[in-house]
Amino acid sequence: MSLYRRLLDLVKPYRVKLAFAMICMLFVSLLTAAQAFLVQPALDDVFLKKDLKILFLLPIAIILLFFIKGIFDYGQAYLMNFVGLRIVADMREKLYNHLQNLSLSFFTKTPTGILISRITNDVNLIQGAVSNAITGLLKDAFTIVGLIGVIFYRNWKLAIIAFIIFPLAIIPIKEFG
Repeated sequence: MSLYRRLLDLVKPYRVKLAFAMICMLFVSLLTAAQAFLVQPALDDVFLKKDLKILFLLPIAIILLFFIKGIFDYGQAYLMNFVGLRIVADMREKLYNHLQNLSLSFFTKTPTGILISRITNDVNLIQGAVSNAITGLLKDAFTIVGLIGVIFYRNWKLAIIAFIIFPLAIIPIKEFG
């Protein structure tokens, strides 16, 4: 738990950018749910009702949807990478300052390769955890909530049946896997 607190202390100066990144993630997830929402009108109105007006409007709506989703996806990726790289820079600066204050006996006892590995690899792993792991976790969680909302909006009875059967379907997949 103390490790997470230390990581949150590193993220604190960038919480505004992190908040904007989360807002972008939320919009990406909502637009992903909107894509799923457009499937039924596409199938019903175009193929069943043969509505030519929808046939012309739907591609424009889909292109616009993907364009806006791309803007928000770029925004969240940019902001999360910015935060991750700034945290790496801050950590390396703290590490450098700490190394400057260590005694010479520490440097004679500690191999140079270990020091270099800690400065480069370990700090990069933390940057990956901040920018990639947190992004994936939050964006996927928002997307799941949005898609579940679309499922229940479309047909709540079928959604409940799917949620009952889905855990049962995981058992054989887990066993065969």
